[in-house]
Amino acid sequence: MVDPGHGGDDGGAKGPRGLKEKTAALEIGRAVAARLEAAGFEAAVTRDDDTFIPLWDRARAANAQGADLFISLHLNAARARAARGSEVYFLSLGKGDDDEVVAVENAGAGAGPGSPDSVVASILDDLAQKAFLQDSERLAVAIQGQLNRLAGIKERGVKQAPFIVLRGAAMPAVLVEVAFISNPKEEAKLKEAAFRAKVAEAITLGVRRYFAETNGGVRRRTVGGPG
Repeated sequence: MVDPGHGGDDGGAKGPRGLKEKTAALEIGRAVAARLEAAGFEAAVTRDDDTFIPLWDRARAANAQGADLFISLHLNAARARAARGSEVYFLSLGKGDDDEVVAVENAGAGAGPGSPDSVVASILDDLAQKAFLQDSERLAVAIQGQLNRLAGIKERGVKQAPFIVLRGAAMPAVLVEVAFISNPKEEAKLKEAAFRAKVAEAITLGVRRYFAETNGGVRRRTVGGPG
C-alpha cells in the first residue's frame, strides 16, 4: 500500500516557490506505485487524487486490502532553507527522534480516539504494529540506502517516531520523508518527473531488497493465518 501524504484541505508543507507537499506526494506516490507494478508487485494507493483521508484511516485501508507493506510518502520542511536530504521513519511507541517533524505530520489527525471502545482499539493498533517493528526497521534501512545511492539524496538516517499514520498497520510500515520541500534546490527537483522516477526506483529496489533479506517471506499474512 502506497500512501501519498496529506490531500484535500490538508496541504502539508509548502515550498518557497509554492509547491505543496500534498501535490508532490501524490506525484511521487503515482510514480512509486507504477514502478512497483512494473517490478511485479501489486500496488494499491490510499489516494489517487486531491482527497483528504484521515490519518487514522490510512493504515486501516491497508489492512482491509491485505497489504504486505505500508509506505507513507511525505516531504520534509525546516525553518533553515539549507536543510536537505531524506529520512525514513518507522514507528516508535514512545518518544520519537524528531518532535517537530512528528507535530507537523500528525497535525491533521484531529482529536483521535475518545470513547472507551476507541481507546481499546487504539491500544490494539499499537500492539498490531509492535509485532512488526523489527521488519519495519529492516524496510526503512533498505529504502533509505537506495534513496541515497540511486536518487542522490543526502542520507539523514533511519529514525523512529510516533506517527499516527503508521499505527494500526498490521504489516511492516514506514514513513518516507523524501526530501526537503523547504529547500529551493530540492523543491525544484521534486517538480521534475526524472527525479520522481529515481525516487520511485530507489523505493522499489529497497522493497525488493527487503523481501530478499527476509527470504521472500510475507509476514502480514502469518498474523491472522491463511486468508
